[in-house]
Amino acid sequence: MNEPRAYTTVFFDLDGTLLPIDTGEFMRAYTVSLGEFAHDNGLDGRGVMTALLEGVKAMATHDGTHSNHDVFWSAFAKSSGLDAQTTETLFDRYYEERFNDIARLVTPNPAAARAIATLKSKGYAVALTTMPMFPLKAVHARLKWAGLDAADFAFVTDYATATSVKPQVAYYEEALRRAGVDASNVLMVGNNTREDGAAYRAGCDIYFVTDNLIESEDGLDAESHKHGTLEDFARFCEELPSIA
Repeated sequence: MNEPRAYTTVFFDLDGTLLPIDTGEFMRAYTVSLGEFAHDNGLDGRGVMTALLEGVKAMATHDGTHSNHDVFWSAFAKSSGLDAQTTETLFDRYYEERFNDIARLVTPNPAAARAIATLKSKGYAVALTTMPMFPLKAVHARLKWAGLDAADFAFVTDYATATSVKPQVAYYEEALRRAGVDASNVLMVGNNTREDGAAYRAGCDIYFVTDNLIESEDGLDAESHKHGTLEDFARFCEELPSIA
């Protein structure tokens, strides 16, 4: 276990960390739902899903000179032949009208809200450093599913404000610049030993939430770092010193 460190800021992953959901189950429900919505609005559902995957691949591999948003829609339009601006407007409707149906897969864990409230009451800054492949509407919606309010976070990463993705160290370096803090003052809380573990390579400390732990061969060893259930993490927060 790492030696204790003092923090001023806590970064949080969302899916599988604050939001108790199986990532694979979520993505299956999401792609089916979005494909059906596209079909219901006169588009080729399969073609839209193919283009969506091309957009995701492009975000995962681009050189960081453009926002993930711009990279996604460029790849999407090239694959589908659809106008990016028109389709983005349609997708906005999806997130307003049907995306929240997926909340049926979630039972919020009150420990999430308790941890956030405790940290804020003690003077810590909190930010949501979720995988930035979704528009802000989709991130805000998932925060609500978790019983949380986006206003509690100093900032939330999304595909319009990020130029790289996890597990790239550049993603965390960008988040650190946005937070205005040195990595030595940051605790990253996540459930994926590769994607969230990359924050350790940026200099952050790590706490792995184990309720929905995703372990990768090329990720960190969770046992060698701070770890526990979300309930354990909430108690960990209660034991941190006040810095306000």
